[in-house]
Amino acid sequence: MNRYNLWIGLLGLGILLGLWTTFKVYSVGFAVYAKTDVLVWTLPLSTYIFFSLTSAGLAFVSSFPVVFGIKRYEVIEKRTVYLEIAVLLGSFVCLILHLGAPLNVIYILLSPNPASPLWWLAVLYGAYFVLLLSAFWRIHTGSISKTLGMLVFIIAIFTSTTLGWLLGMTDARPSLNASFFSFYFPLTGLASGMAALLLFTMIYNYLTNQSLTADRDALFNEFARLMGIVAGVIGVLFLWRTVSGGISSTAVEYQAFKHMVGSIPYNIEFWLGLVAPTVLMLVPKIRATVGGKITASALLLVGMFAGRLEFVLSGVVRPLGQMAEGRPEIVSYMPTVYEVFVALFGFAVMLLVYSIGERYLKLEAVPD
Repeated sequence: MNRYNLWIGLLGLGILLGLWTTFKVYSVGFAVYAKTDVLVWTLPLSTYIFFSLTSAGLAFVSSFPVVFGIKRYEVIEKRTVYLEIAVLLGSFVCLILHLGAPLNVIYILLSPNPASPLWWLAVLYGAYFVLLLSAFWRIHTGSISKTLGMLVFIIAIFTSTTLGWLLGMTDARPSLNASFFSFYFPLTGLASGMAALLLFTMIYNYLTNQSLTADRDALFNEFARLMGIVAGVIGVLFLWRTVSGGISSTAVEYQAFKHMVGSIPYNIEFWLGLVAPTVLMLVPKIRATVGGKITASALLLVGMFAGRLEFVLSGVVRPLGQMAEGRPEIVSYMPTVYEVFVALFGFAVMLLVYSIGERYLKLEAVPD
C-alpha cells in the first residue's frame, strides 16, 4: 500500500468515526456532549470557528492578486481558493453537529430574521460557498474573475465580523466584547489562512520533492515574513485584550478572567501560536528554510485552534444569575470522546477534499 492510499484510509477512518458520532447525536441527542445549561459552547463550536475564520483568512490571501493587484501571488491563487472550499466544508460539518441536525440549518435559512446575526451568517455562508465554487471553476478553466474575487473578499469580511458580532452578544461577559472581536476575528483569520496555505504548500513540495524556482522561493519567504508580522500584531492585540479584560471586569467577573489567563488553551495560543511563529519568521536564516516555515505555520495553527476553544470557554465557564445557584464559581470542562470525533470529522473531511484536489485538479497551475 503506497503512502497516498494509506493517507486516504486514515481519513476514511476519521470520517467513519464522524458518521458514527452523527448517528449518536441524532439518536441520543446532546447527551453525548459535555454540554450543560451553563456550558452551551464546547469543542464542536470552537472547531467550527477555527475552520470558518481560517477559510475567511484564505479569502483575504486569495484577494492579494485579484483585488489588490499583487500579480506575483497568482502562482498560489488556485491552491488558495480550493483550500478555502475544503476548509469551509470542514466548518459546515462541525456547525451542523454543534446545532444537532441539518434541519436546524435549513430552518434558519427559511425563517428570515434580519435582526439576527445568526440568520445573516447562514445567508452569508450559503452565498460564500456558491461564490467559491464559481471562482474555482473559473480558475480551473484558465482564467480569474475579478468580480468573483471581489465578492468573495467582501463576503469573507462580512462572515468574520458577523461571527464576532454574534458571539459577542452574550451579555455581562467582558471577555466576549463584540466591538473587539469584530476586528480581532478577521485579523486572526488572516494569520490562520496564511499559515494553512504555507503549511500545505510546503508539505506538498516536500513530499513531491519539488525544487522551488528562485522566484517562488523568494515569494514564499516574503509570505512567511508577512505571516510573522501579522502574528506579532495579533500578539499585541492579544495582550491588550488581556489587560483590558482584567481592568474592565467586576469583582465577580474577575474570577473568569483569572481562570482564562491561567488556562492551558490561553497559554498555548499566546506562546505557541503567536510568540513562537513571530520569532521564527522574523529570523531570516530560519525563515529561509522549509522546516522553519512548516514549524512556524503548524505552531500558529495549533495556537489558533487552542485559542478558539479558549474563546468559547471564557464566555461560559463562569455561571451567571440563576445559573450560578448551587454551582462552583468556575465550572470545569473536559470534551467527551464524541466531541473529539466531531473535530476529527471536520479535519478528515477538509483533508480528504484537499487531498483529492491536490491529486486530480492540478492546484499548482497558474491561471492566465
